[in-house]
Amino acid sequence: MSLFDRISNLTKATLHEALNKLENPVLMTGQYLRNLEEDLQIAEKLLKEQRMNISIQERKQQDALEAARYSEAQALAALESGDDVRARAAAAAKIRHEELAEQYGEEASQARSRVVELEIRLEEGKQEYARLKEKRNELAARARKVEEQNQAQRPNFSSGLETGAAARGFERMEEKILEWEAGSQLRGTTGTGSEGSSSLEDNSAVNDELERLKDQLNSRK
Repeated sequence: MSLFDRISNLTKATLHEALNKLENPVLMTGQYLRNLEEDLQIAEKLLKEQRMNISIQERKQQDALEAARYSEAQALAALESGDDVRARAAAAAKIRHEELAEQYGEEASQARSRVVELEIRLEEGKQEYARLKEKRNELAARARKVEEQNQAQRPNFSSGLETGAAARGFERMEEKILEWEAGSQLRGTTGTGSEGSSSLEDNSAVNDELERLKDQLNSRK
């Protein structure tokens, strides 16, 4: 079940139908708030996971950059010793590590964007939760007043409560939840970065890298 699915199941039509049947709006909104509270907790967990993902991707990026530097040193050493085969393999390895570093950096950047979006949505959700909780308390107080005034009859919520205002408030909340759902496709995919590595040793990128390394060696002489 995706984030806020259970809230989306309480559709606008369901809310209106409940009010039209004169069901207890206090009980109904209480369940709505419980669902929202649980899903906000799920979102908090997702936010924590995304923050951890940033750290992981940044660490992997640094490891890949370090491996690229090591492979470059190996290629230079091989060129100095005249071992072109080993130099080509090391140059290809350097390119692969640089590509991985770029990939991890992009994934970290995407995770940071997801964190910002989640933080904004969570803050909005918490504020709306507080507002709706206050509205529910108001409904409960008014319902008790109706019961006290006429204990022999079932409370007439259609005339004793401003159910239209309550419905509009919860409709606005539902619209926000739908926005969250539309923007919740946040999970990225992680590639292995290994495809095509077998052909790197013969491509033009490796040749260009070897030429650059040879120029670097010549400049030291």
